[in-house]
Amino acid sequence: MEFMEIKDKEGKLHYINPDHISAITEVNGHCKINLMGQDYILTGENLETVKLHLMSFKHY
Repeated sequence: MEFMEIKDKEGKLHYINPDHISAITEVNGHCKINLMGQDYILTGENLETVKLHLMSFKHY
């Protein structure tokens, strides 16, 4: 299993399973993801960056 690396608003790194992301959108230039029913804003990344990152994962 591969994990995606994301940063929260304090700059702390988190590792998530990309299969748990149910939706992504862009809000005010930042990427917003829905992860297991909770919404999170990725302050350091935009939607295009996150989409490219997600497409790089292997799908089995």
